[in-house]
Amino acid sequence: MPRLTPPDRVESPWQYWIARVVPMLYITTLTIAIPTILTQSLLLSDLGAAQEQKLQQQLRSISIKVLAHGETIGSGVLLHRQRQIYTAITNAHVIQSASAPFQLQTPDGQIYAAALIPPPTGKNRDLSILRFQSQHRIYPTAKLATASPKIGDRVWSSGFPLMSGTEPLDRSTVPSKAPWGLNIEIGQITQILPISISGGYRIGSDQAISKGMSGGPLINKTGEVIGINSVRANPLWENPTTLENGTRVSDVLQDQINNSSWAIPIEFVEEYRLLTLPTDRSGSIIDFEKN
Repeated sequence: MPRLTPPDRVESPWQYWIARVVPMLYITTLTIAIPTILTQSLLLSDLGAAQEQKLQQQLRSISIKVLAHGETIGSGVLLHRQRQIYTAITNAHVIQSASAPFQLQTPDGQIYAAALIPPPTGKNRDLSILRFQSQHRIYPTAKLATASPKIGDRVWSSGFPLMSGTEPLDRSTVPSKAPWGLNIEIGQITQILPISISGGYRIGSDQAISKGMSGGPLINKTGEVIGINSVRANPLWENPTTLENGTRVSDVLQDQINNSSWAIPIEFVEEYRLLTLPTDRSGSIIDFEKN
């Protein structure tokens, strides 16, 4: 007698849906979703990289070397242009570290004789104004911030570190180096003081500013200059111990000052620029655009 085989098991529509259709839909969804997610991630990464590159290019275009007798003594910023006359700014302590004549080296490598402009009367901030003339070349100038920075804001700084036998440059702390020696540091604002430290220092950050970067720009994420780098963390010389109103800083604040890099806010810089504009014999500001 032939062996009887059991009849094939008949699946219900619901069982068929669970066993066959659902896995197919899941695989199809993954096939579509994963490339989309990866593409979006790569796009966001590319946008971030593009923004970073744009900010670094902005720093390269406005950062200048300050020289005395042909030797680099610090950094500066191209602040303003009126026809052929350029106004640059650096720190007063950079200028005080050397003697005239001073020169400025622009991003294209050109070196110009620079005139040191006397500081505004009654102002004692760590800033110095320099001017030079370029007859044949046009350089971009800084875009100044109109909004106040906030604690936690991401910031970028640039300048030209100096090397000496007693203080070698630590390349491991330098995230970006332009071909002509410009270093770019990235960090965030850690402090904004209600009353500036003596010299005008108000914006504290965690950036590793090196000796020689004093006078360079501090910019925000939109490429606007919010300050001028002035004091690095844990300097070899003594840090300021008083505020601009004459109050001596507390021990807690002194520790914070010592452990942060400090910048002079852009409103002080613009005040210096406006107060040092060239005037004629009558005291009126000379507008080079009309001459």
